[in-house]
Amino acid sequence: MSDEIISQARAFLETSQPEKALDLLYPYIESQIDSIPYLSILGETYLENNELEKAYQILTRGCELDPNANEGFEKFLYLGQIIGGQDGINYINIAINKLQSLLLLEEEEEEKNDSTKKSFFINKLNLAIFAEIEIWMTDLCMEPEAESKCNELIDYSLQLDDNNNPESYSLLSSIRISQQRTQEAIEALLKSWELFKLKKSKLEEMANNAKTDQQQEAEEEEEEEDVGGNSGDSFEIGMEYVDLIQPLITLSRYAIELEQYDIAIQISNNVQDINENILDSYYIESLANILKLKKILYPNDQNYKDIELSEILNQVNGDNDEINSILQDVKLSLTMAYKIINSDIGEEFDHGLIEQINQLLQEFGGPIMSELMPQRRSGNDDDDDDEIEGWENEIVSDDE
Repeated sequence: MSDEIISQARAFLETSQPEKALDLLYPYIESQIDSIPYLSILGETYLENNELEKAYQILTRGCELDPNANEGFEKFLYLGQIIGGQDGINYINIAINKLQSLLLLEEEEEEKNDSTKKSFFINKLNLAIFAEIEIWMTDLCMEPEAESKCNELIDYSLQLDDNNNPESYSLLSSIRISQQRTQEAIEALLKSWELFKLKKSKLEEMANNAKTDQQQEAEEEEEEEDVGGNSGDSFEIGMEYVDLIQPLITLSRYAIELEQYDIAIQISNNVQDINENILDSYYIESLANILKLKKILYPNDQNYKDIELSEILNQVNGDNDEINSILQDVKLSLTMAYKIINSDIGEEFDHGLIEQINQLLQEFGGPIMSELMPQRRSGNDDDDDDEIEGWENEIVSDDE
């Protein structure tokens, strides 16, 4: 099989098109059944298409043919995550050992090699460490060494990036939550958020610089390959920027669990900066504001989270500006969520999440209608006036 086919499949996976990757690879399954690179990319493709049984079979075959990971470590990482338990740990450890060897070679010849390759190995090593920690926190959580293993692995992850990896601190926060070490969990959460903000700002600056460079090159009529090079850089920056979304959503959930509601709201707003159509961010923002409101109204009640929302809303009299502002923020978040649910992409989201949002909307009396109304168009064109007339009546709330 040509490297070109595998490269094309990789490109499909990196641009969230796993179905196209599978269509490209599947015709070669009989002729390439002993090709380790093919089996690795095909197994990953099945995994991205949520065909776990087929991914398991293909990745197992690849690992059997390459037991020491001499032709790639990824298949061991993916297979370990599918299997879980101690067997999963054993497979992931093969990937970790190989990555450690590759990283050591890079460090020994650091002056001869660019840092991009070293960063690649560190990122992959962190993914393997995170996967192993997840198994220790779930499948193997009752094992006596589970806590010490998690501590050992997260300490290793932190030192890999000189304590500058926001996802490592996010996972550290999760570990400390599970260990009921609340203050340490909050400290890790705040550190993670600080590093995420720095990373997001840096990527935004890089994207703006790349855009400026492209504009300058276009104006100066540079060679086509030069412009294309910067286009590639812009694409990579864009992908890395979008990749911040899921880790930030996860971090915002930890913030809510730790009662850091303002932080959860800030994180949600930053997710919306990256992509305004992320439904989870509006739900988390509204939930954080609701819990914040409960805490304000019942400051001495340790069980304030369990107080019924209807009781809260009945108690509010409209005289407190802070409370009114929070209520307005909740309704605005839910209204934005309502718009997404009823858009062309609404069916893509989890139905359980949609149900929770609709239930909250009902308790708050429906969306803010003014936010749903289309913009009036200016001008005196008679046809425009005919088209606009009666537009208010086309909007129907859930209460009607």
